[in-house]
Amino acid sequence: MKKKSITLEVDPTILEKNMRILEDSPMEEELNKLFAPTDAIPCKIVKPTPGFCVKTFTKPDNKKMFLNVCVTDAIPSPRDITNEELMQILSSEDPSSYRVPMSIGEGRMEPDNSGVPATVYDVAVNPVFFSKIEKDDLFKTFFLTVVFEGLQDKYQFEIDMQKFTVLKNKKSLGTLQSHRIQIRDVKKCEESTKPLIEEINKTLPKENLNKEIDYRLRREPPTGEIEYLLAEFKIPDSVDVQDLNLEVGEDRVVLESKGIYNPVDFFLPCSVDQDVIDAKLDRNFNMLSVKMPVIH
Repeated sequence: MKKKSITLEVDPTILEKNMRILEDSPMEEELNKLFAPTDAIPCKIVKPTPGFCVKTFTKPDNKKMFLNVCVTDAIPSPRDITNEELMQILSSEDPSSYRVPMSIGEGRMEPDNSGVPATVYDVAVNPVFFSKIEKDDLFKTFFLTVVFEGLQDKYQFEIDMQKFTVLKNKKSLGTLQSHRIQIRDVKKCEESTKPLIEEINKTLPKENLNKEIDYRLRREPPTGEIEYLLAEFKIPDSVDVQDLNLEVGEDRVVLESKGIYNPVDFFLPCSVDQDVIDAKLDRNFNMLSVKMPVIH
């Protein structure tokens, strides 16, 4: 079977009509149970509240990028230090002795004020620490530098760190995304030695290695001649879009997640056109939708 790799697109605005129709039905309740997270480590899904929005640019293409700094009590606050202590720590041989717990969401496209799509990232922190960076320019600059460096390392692009602006009268751009936060022992977090930036929503328990991503396959329209097949996969918050590899053959679908979960591999009831496959990941619902036109 000849398979074709698909480039996944993150689109936070997707709302399938059929999903809206089924929203309050018993069938949808069963599907929600099926797609419920099963991680062994205690965690919770939280929706942060807006804080402030930062505009910056990537290099060398000079594309606009936005950072929504938002807040949630689910994230612990770093230990409270003075400006003098921060300067001493940063100039010491071990600057990693001071960590800032935070949750960084995946990038998504949102229209800016002029309607032009731009990449947006949400970064959630504790409200006590947010108050500090909001009022103190030294801590704000330190925090943004740490976040920018973290984004550069994670997504392999360059940010113009000298060219950022905290937007006035705008707390966030677009709709803030939900974050999956692991419930950790705050004291143990404080005692451990880790980098300045600590993402607290990415560690996966080993138990996940023997689990599969939940999915369903349906036809459209429900009756009559089939126009296309729609495969929907429930992608956990802990799996980044960069971890996913989707291959669609004429009569087969394979989804891998770099060993985080077992591969999903199933055959299709009819042949599909591999050249016009449409795959989009909606982080509002953590749903990967793969639309496959049927060959008649």
